[in-house]
Amino acid sequence: MAFHVQKRHTENAHFSRFYHPRHQSHMIKVMPGGLYCTDENEIICTGLGSCISACIWDTELHIGGMNHFLLPFDSSEQLRHWHATEVVSTASRYGSHAMEMLINTLISMGSDRSNLRVKLFGGAQMLGRYSMIGEKNIEFINRYVEQEQLTVDAHDLGGMEPRKVIFEPFTGKAWLKRIPFNEVHQLQHQEEKYATELGKESHKNHDDDVELF
Repeated sequence: MAFHVQKRHTENAHFSRFYHPRHQSHMIKVMPGGLYCTDENEIICTGLGSCISACIWDTELHIGGMNHFLLPFDSSEQLRHWHATEVVSTASRYGSHAMEMLINTLISMGSDRSNLRVKLFGGAQMLGRYSMIGEKNIEFINRYVEQEQLTVDAHDLGGMEPRKVIFEPFTGKAWLKRIPFNEVHQLQHQEEKYATELGKESHKNHDDDVELF
């Protein structure tokens, strides 16, 4: 059984499924804004620049999932002055939503919150107008896991290099690989497009949107 959630109105929040011969398992690639949880023998992967991915699994039931998110900011000034203590800000609400969707999906599959373990990846300092977003994403996720008292078994956050992450929910194992320079441009373009779409989404009125908030 597998659950996947796509962020509405985000064109590239999709999933591709393929068989990986070396791992001898099906692999699901999570794109920006996406979420995938499973209790099957599958492997989840993603590519990360400034974005954050949380890999969370249940040590007893051997189920788990991965999200892939970015905090939205209206301007470079807002980005510079934002802090994770601003829990009611649009940025914090989006980040909290991404984490809560992942955790709540696992709980709906039978997980006990006390059995959940976490591995965190991403938050690279990419070039261009979004160079500070990685830092802010890290600030958010560190505060979130502390406040929610989640057990973080491992993390690889920050730095200048994007990452490829492979996660095996059944065991909780994760593999990390630095992305070669010739692949960085494509990933940066993908994340900038996602950030632009998030900016448009964050200006909409969601007073009655229980799915988003």
